[in-house]
Amino acid sequence: MRVVHLVRHGRTAWNVQRRVMGWLDEDVEPVARRDAEAVADALAGDDVAAIVSSPLRRALQTAGPLANRVGIEPRLDDRVGELRVGPWEGLTEDEIGERWPEEWRRWRNEPHTLALEGRETLHELNDRVAAVLDELCSSAASGAAVVYTHDAVVRASVAWALRTGPDVYCHVEVLNCSITTVRVLDGVRRLVRANEVGHLERRGREGD
Repeated sequence: MRVVHLVRHGRTAWNVQRRVMGWLDEDVEPVARRDAEAVADALAGDDVAAIVSSPLRRALQTAGPLANRVGIEPRLDDRVGELRVGPWEGLTEDEIGERWPEEWRRWRNEPHTLALEGRETLHELNDRVAAVLDELCSSAASGAAVVYTHDAVVRASVAWALRTGPDVYCHVEVLNCSITTVRVLDGVRRLVRANEVGHLERRGREGD
């Protein structure tokens, strides 16, 4: 059996501004460091055998507490990096809506149908995410793998677990420092939990 926990990175200033980051790099906010500790609290006792991270700082900084706790160096993998958004990178949602009104409407309502020059499609995203999950869940794998990643990659992972296509994308919510878990047993994929944030609430109460 293989368990994969997918963790969205901690909150950044651009998340608050609703600015599209893509592969632009940014640090997490100070509060997100406490949230990353809460993720480590939740997962450190789960027989962690591997930690995989997007190469972007916001993911690596979120991975740090668990990596220190279990003594495993995160393995960087571009395939769990953020969706490549092309010309939308660095713009706010309002700016994108003004410059590409039709494409933005499509992205908000039918994102799996959007094709924009220079921008990765959701089909392409799903293919690269499926490849890394297939490797992590090979028949020889055991223990838990923790993947520190991004909103779009977690959504693609849910699609992989459910054996569906990218049309599920807009029906999945992924909060910062949430945990989504997939278990594979005898080749059967199961979505165990999605967008779990109870660990953040518990940590917040303890800090009050």
